Amino acid sequence: MIGRGRKGLSTKLHLALSPYGVQSACLSEGQRVDMKGFSQLWKEGQWENIKYVIADKGYDYFDVRHPIKEAGKTPVIPRRANAAVPGLPDNLKPYYRTRSAIERFFGRVKENKRLALRFDKLANTFFSFFALAAIKSLNLIC
Repeated sequence: MIGRGRKGLSTKLHLALSPYGVQSACLSEGQRVDMKGFSQLWKEGQWENIKYVIADKGYDYFDVRHPIKEAGKTPVIPRRANAAVPGLPDNLKPYYRTRSAIERFFGRVKENKRLALRFDKLANTFFSFFALAAIKSLNLIC
């Protein structure tokens, strides 16, 4: 059976990008829901100049939306399919389209086989190599 008895081998990378660069990043277990990584991203990020917080459906929870709204920001997070009003309001759709930038970023980072296949088992070495791949993909070094 695939997946049984192999705990801890998958990793989720949570990343906050903005036009100003990487705001914050953290790792979590692959089996953990996305919104659990949000509190660490929110705590460590520089959010002063950010007006819209754009995320995918994995972050559609009250515990994610509430701190964003309390900080005076607008959450651009589509509602899950089982929500009373699923989807995203029409006025926020243009902002959500910019989310493709983070998808392209992850695509460039995952060109590194070491990250895509999770060669490094320790979180520190995995995250360090991710930092190098991010610097490379953002063309900060050649």
